[in-house]
Amino acid sequence: MKIFTFQDSLLGKKEYKDIRLEKLREKFKSAKVSFYRAEFTNEDIFSCDCVLIRKDKLLDLIIEDMEKIESLWGRVEEKILKKVYQTLEEGKPLAGNLTEEEINQLKNYNLVTLKPIVFFKEKFLWEDIFKAMHLIFFFTANKNEARAYCVREGTDIVSCAAKIHTDLAKGFIRAEVFNCQDLDKFSNIEEARSKGLLKTVGKDYIVNDGDVINIKFKV
Repeated sequence: MKIFTFQDSLLGKKEYKDIRLEKLREKFKSAKVSFYRAEFTNEDIFSCDCVLIRKDKLLDLIIEDMEKIESLWGRVEEKILKKVYQTLEEGKPLAGNLTEEEINQLKNYNLVTLKPIVFFKEKFLWEDIFKAMHLIFFFTANKNEARAYCVREGTDIVSCAAKIHTDLAKGFIRAEVFNCQDLDKFSNIEEARSKGLLKTVGKDYIVNDGDVINIKFKV
């Protein structure tokens, strides 16, 4: 994930030190821990997934988008352009104020405020970025490594398996899942299974934030 920001102190690749992953490492005595990493950049805003700015910078982005909309008359459906222009005139970003269909018709025109926008405060919060982008985390954990993965809300277990390795998705049979909120309720996987905290799920299962998954697959 790439995040655009004007804050020089944030530039570069940063790790999200999720405390849940630390607890997983302790529980499984993992030799290695791999936190989720995102890149913060002040270059090429259009290639970024999210924009992190101070609130007083929003007007600059809105004006930039208004100028682009003015150049689109006659090229995009007039009804949509009127709605978009009115939204911008009201000082609102386009993200969160358009339908999916409208967004799809505009996605090739480099409108900055179509991207999720998070306002930088005294101290930026990772959670604000994840919420704006509708992202959740799932994990894998064993004696070798505890690792975090980031996906959109509503992602199914097979798509999550593909994030780990394509072979896991291709040969998916089932998965064993427990959630990090139950970590303190068992000392090992066998106890989690006996207490009903470890469940077996099929390919239609939608992964929840904090799920720890173990994929069963065939080669």
